[in-house]
Amino acid sequence: MRYGGRRAVAALVVLAALTAGLAACASGSHGRNCPRAQAGPDLSDRTLSGSSLTRRTMRCANLEGTTLDGQHVSRATLRRANLHRASLAAARLSHVDLSGADLTDAVLETATLRGVDLGGADLRRAGLHGAYLSAVGLIRARLNAADLSQVTLTRADATGADLREADLSGARMVDSDLTGARLEDADLSGTVWSDVVCPDGSRSSGQPQTCVGHLEPAG
Repeated sequence: MRYGGRRAVAALVVLAALTAGLAACASGSHGRNCPRAQAGPDLSDRTLSGSSLTRRTMRCANLEGTTLDGQHVSRATLRRANLHRASLAAARLSHVDLSGADLTDAVLETATLRGVDLGGADLRRAGLHGAYLSAVGLIRARLNAADLSQVTLTRADATGADLREADLSGARMVDSDLTGARLEDADLSGTVWSDVVCPDGSRSSGQPQTCVGHLEPAG
């Protein structure tokens, strides 16, 4: 093999190693934690009962990778908590403050959320298939590429929410405010609109009602 050929092979080996390293980093990604001086308790990668969080104030808690499937959590303050990759399938959350929390890649399939504040929360790629959200605050929440298929969203405030590339197929949105929300490339097939404030500030209309044609934020 010529010298030039050996150099090319060596370069390919280095490139393969770098690619493998990047893939390993991606697979072991972590959520956003608060600065150490503000950090809350570390309960990451544990299976928790709802009672361990109910009526607790745990700002900036590290709950990354925790399992709360089927649990009931009520009146908890988990502001800016890290719930990256947390599993809350079929969980019931009522009056929980999750504002500013990191819920990227979290699983909330068929979960029930009532009076939950998710304002400014990061729910990118979160799975909420079949979830029921009532009186939930989603102001300026990030839901890019989230799975919201078959979700029921009622009396929710999602003003300024980022729903680009989200899956809203078969979702049911009732008496909710989407003023200024971004829905570019979202899947809206089979979405049901009922008394919804559309992204441009108009109300869903027609028979059946729809926001189609009013999905661009005003201004």
